[in-house]
Amino acid sequence: MDVYFYTKLVFKDMAVLKISKNISFKQGTFSDTAIRRRMKNEPNEEQLKAMKKVAKKVFEPLRENFNEPIRVNSFFRSIALNKAIGGNRTSQHCTGEAMDIEATNEITNKKLYDYIKKNLDFDQLVWEFGTEKNPDWIHVSYKSPKENRNRVLRSVAEGNPVYQVVEAGKEVAEPEVVISKKKSRKGTVTVKTLLTVRKIPTKDSKAVGQLENGKKVKIISEEPGWYQIKSEKQSGWVSADHIKLKSTKSTLAPEL
Repeated sequence: MDVYFYTKLVFKDMAVLKISKNISFKQGTFSDTAIRRRMKNEPNEEQLKAMKKVAKKVFEPLRENFNEPIRVNSFFRSIALNKAIGGNRTSQHCTGEAMDIEATNEITNKKLYDYIKKNLDFDQLVWEFGTEKNPDWIHVSYKSPKENRNRVLRSVAEGNPVYQVVEAGKEVAEPEVVISKKKSRKGTVTVKTLLTVRKIPTKDSKAVGQLENGKKVKIISEEPGWYQIKSEKQSGWVSADHIKLKSTKSTLAPEL
């Protein structure tokens, strides 16, 4: 068969492939960064199997219970994409085991969070930033009934650490906690005008300051595409695209 024709068939099949009843292959692999940088973001057979599992065990029961659309903000990430957005080295997004979701219509993210916590099996469940009443989004992962830790965390914008354990969950034979590679790194602001410092790592978050080009900052922690920084007079979150790193060290962190 002609290679070009075969390639077209493969991509056509991927375009119609379903991860689950309510998640298409396109939704499960979509990334603005991947599109902008022309990066390939496609799971292999094992990763696709993991994606289908978390969709079946967590997303679809959630979707059926509320009978409303649930937005998938981030699902699978290739290693290259995960590195490009500043994700943790052991992120479960790279294995297809984790997804970031957000409620729509009359449902709140807290309702999704509470339902998962009380009714579903999971590995890690994270209340991502937001307020005491509602998170900005939810991170949830699933491995298998034997490997799931039922670990509950909460991310706090100015927390130390940012990811705080709410419920440690259960121990498994080989716990896979941790490992983000980066601690006490330093960086330099690289921007043509001014870099906005935000309260939490989202574009719509409240601006709490600005940094000039060439400003030296200390990187406290990170989220995909964002760095939590501290300078002489300011602290908050900035776009990782405008920070040039100087050093890298190792530390412990959730597999987000």
